[in-house]
Amino acid sequence: MNDEKHLMILKKYKKQIIAKWIREFIHSYPEYDRNVLEKDADVFYTFMLDLHIPAAEHSLFITIPESQKLFLMRNVSISHVVHSSQLWIDAILWFIQESPKGKAIPMSLTREIIARVSLYERYFLHQYNTITNELLSGQEKTITELHDARLTIIGKMAASMAHEIRNPLTAILGFLKILRNQLSIQNYQKINSYLDTIESELLSIQMQIAGFLSFSKKDTIEESFEEVSSKSIIDNVLALITPRLVNDNIELIFQEGEDIKLKVQKIAIQQVLSNILNNSLDALSEKEGEKSLMIASRLEEDEFLIIISNNGPEILPEIKDSLFIPFVTNKKDGTGLGLAICKQIMTKNNGDVTFDSNPNETSFRLSFKQRWAQTN
Repeated sequence: MNDEKHLMILKKYKKQIIAKWIREFIHSYPEYDRNVLEKDADVFYTFMLDLHIPAAEHSLFITIPESQKLFLMRNVSISHVVHSSQLWIDAILWFIQESPKGKAIPMSLTREIIARVSLYERYFLHQYNTITNELLSGQEKTITELHDARLTIIGKMAASMAHEIRNPLTAILGFLKILRNQLSIQNYQKINSYLDTIESELLSIQMQIAGFLSFSKKDTIEESFEEVSSKSIIDNVLALITPRLVNDNIELIFQEGEDIKLKVQKIAIQQVLSNILNNSLDALSEKEGEKSLMIASRLEEDEFLIIISNNGPEILPEIKDSLFIPFVTNKKDGTGLGLAICKQIMTKNNGDVTFDSNPNETSFRLSFKQRWAQTN
């Protein structure tokens, strides 16, 4: 009965308490419409004093999901709700402390009202987080579906391309074999190195096609694993980029380490090395002044490393964290698949590819985490 009497005091002075809350709230958030705030405040004030109705059963609680949707649609910060609750508590305490009538209200009733405000805030925040997480999950699902759709399109294009290219490649490789068999010993020795280069490049094209196809289905790259010399892999790729180094006036610094036997997919790893080296040359083409490309190989604990560095421009900060994701590229005319395929190949070969880029230098690091032995 006493509580009812004190609640009547709070109801009688509703306008003053609401005015206090609105004044403080608009001071913090002047962008809100006063008329709307007055309506909302009237509803919330009734909720605070309806102690005979359990908070969870109150009509205001039922409207929370709809209120949260409006908050999200209007991009309202959740901090406004938290601050609003604090201002309601401050307004109640202000009345109790400053008004002669308010001083008669017992502490037990004050705590009950404050607890009701806090309960509303907790429930609102809980539901808000639930809806936000559901929206984020939906967005992630949509992004994944769009990404998968793009991969499917690329896969279909790659399958079509493979059909059109593989047949002539097979024919060319066949004729190369016939040509080798029909050459005289003198001519064979003279042009054999050219034939080796042609054959190597054709095999590289085959592996690139297989790499593109690997993004559209679960097929693995079909090349078998074999023991190869690390020196031979590096030398083969360097021979292919030498003309670009000369034409573009790029200084090559080669710090050759120990020659190591690696059990890898030889053509695939050469493709990775070629891709990164050509990316480096592309980057250097944008640079004025001295251009340098450094290749270093070495053993480091249980890893064999190949490090490729250039003094070209820094990789854009906004794509650094996603550089190995399909369709992310630093080039104007790039597809964004080259480095993604490199990452896949290195993973399949029990290794990894990472990078570091700053305004002075960009370095790519190929690491092979496996057992190896020095060549004889």
